[in-house]
Amino acid sequence: MFSSGYKKQALKECEKAGETYKKEYDNTIKNSSKLYSNKQEARKILEGVEEYVNLLANKPKEFEKTIKEVSIRRKAFEKEVRQLEIEAKEADKVGKGIVGGGLLAGAGVAAFGPTAAMGIATTFGTASTGTAIATLAGAAQTNAALAWLGGGALAAGGTGVAGGEAFLAMAGPVGWAIGGFALVGGGLLANSKNKKIAEKAEAQTKKIKAETTEINKIKERIIAEIKVVEQLNAGISNTLVYLMNSKKMDYWTFTDDERDALAELINASESLSVRLGVKIS
Repeated sequence: MFSSGYKKQALKECEKAGETYKKEYDNTIKNSSKLYSNKQEARKILEGVEEYVNLLANKPKEFEKTIKEVSIRRKAFEKEVRQLEIEAKEADKVGKGIVGGGLLAGAGVAAFGPTAAMGIATTFGTASTGTAIATLAGAAQTNAALAWLGGGALAAGGTGVAGGEAFLAMAGPVGWAIGGFALVGGGLLANSKNKKIAEKAEAQTKKIKAETTEINKIKERIIAEIKVVEQLNAGISNTLVYLMNSKKMDYWTFTDDERDALAELINASESLSVRLGVKIS
């Protein structure tokens, strides 16, 4: 009787921990998608800045140099996105064909949705394997697809970001049975005694809570990055509108305030272009 109550309580705690983890997990995915959307907006803003400054006559040489660097970083981000879009389609096809490769692998990239999948890939690292996924076969193809889903950390040969494996499953880390029903109904503990079930449930709960702490840290870093990009996007957009409304296209005709605004625009654009390549690791 005592063991039965112990088991029920342990399974309840495990399920509760799993629900908490899932919330943090979903919020992390949501914020990585938001960061990706903000970076796409930043890309467009920087393109507008480049066009304006390139048409400006008699601008300082150092401004020209900085804008060229901004352009290089923007184009690198665009290239990364194009490559990821190609690999997303390939990984999706491979993932749908994987048998026993995990819940998300079976569902394919489409399980996330295109924006979320791109958010994960651009937030956690360039996912390119160096070889098109479609040209691989067998285990190599499976690993490449799973690496893409995991943000590329596995493809790069690393150990992955803290909690990175969490992105390979929709309901929690790979191989984890979260919730009492999954623990017992899944056969993991079907033949075990109450006490053993409770002990294993407690061990799982401990792991889940530890992973929840790690994924929360990741989420907070993403939120901080979102704030930086949003502030830069807004500031640059406002400054660009101010300068364009002056209708002046010759630096020599600028007032001191306008010259200060242009310098601010260049510096902020450089900072924003760097943010395009920032990864959460």
